[in-house]
Amino acid sequence: MNNILINNKDFIIEQTNCKIDYCINEINLKINGNVHIYDFNDNEELKLNIEVLENSSLNYYMFSNNEFKNKEININNQDNSKTNFNYSFITNNKSELTINNNILGNNIKSDIRIRSVAKDKSNCVINSNGYVLKNTTNNEFNEDVRGLNLDEGIIVINPNMYIDTNDVIANHNATIGNIDNNYLFYLNSKGINNEDAKKLIVSGFIKSILSDEIKEEINL
Repeated sequence: MNNILINNKDFIIEQTNCKIDYCINEINLKINGNVHIYDFNDNEELKLNIEVLENSSLNYYMFSNNEFKNKEININNQDNSKTNFNYSFITNNKSELTINNNILGNNIKSDIRIRSVAKDKSNCVINSNGYVLKNTTNNEFNEDVRGLNLDEGIIVINPNMYIDTNDVIANHNATIGNIDNNYLFYLNSKGINNEDAKKLIVSGFIKSILSDEIKEEINL
């Protein structure tokens, strides 16, 4: 896996499997070819603009465990592209995440998956917006956003789809819940105490959408 340092606002990533680091809060990222990205950066503020170019594919795995305040992620999908964007995060403060996923052409498949954990009475808002343009054809867009509340945390999910064409498959799912007592009971029955059981459940929830290549790097 390559390590790429991004220190310019405009950056192109081509045909690679890489981990990215950046020290800036606004990035315009162009994806050309078959690209896998792993992003563990902990910016409090971030505006990330991603353009998946024609005939390109992107698998993006993002994880953060910090007190981020505002993140805006804009994804533009061009003709014949595939995007698989996954973001897992834990927050213990007031935070807001906005994702705008734009289907701009034809023959596009785009999946957005979010897993959020709110702890220490934190307040998290997730805005997930999907746009499919008029006169586009043969597209598929899936949106799956799930939140887990701990310690009286609050999660608000606003899932929106703005679709101006009939030739599309579009699905979305949004769920918010607490730790299931049945899971705790099962783990307790295996000799695992409540605190460790909760850690296992949170870890499984967070890692469920991340690739096997990076799961071991996340210590929860």
